[in-house]
Amino acid sequence: MKNLSGDPRSAEEKDAKRRAFAEKAGKSVDEVRALEEALCRVPIERFLDELFGPDHSAFYDEGEDLWIVPDRKHQGPGFGFIAVRSDRSWFTGVVKPEVFQ
Repeated sequence: MKNLSGDPRSAEEKDAKRRAFAEKAGKSVDEVRALEEALCRVPIERFLDELFGPDHSAFYDEGEDLWIVPDRKHQGPGFGFIAVRSDRSWFTGVVKPEVFQ
């Protein structure tokens, strides 16, 4: 069975981020954890539509198990993207123009 993509941070790093978010949002850590678990149950197409709109132009990279969405806020050279993992965590990046030459 294929490994699903997931947030590579350590459990301690994820817990620290979760605690900080919970405090800022005025929620408990358990409420934040429940929200994360609920987001993982949302079908990915619906998840992408809700976050990026129905015209998100996402494509799936099967080799990396990532959904790649163009980052419409990227202003510089290259291709700005948001990569969404199977666990619904994400990261951003830019593919430099010379990669396409």
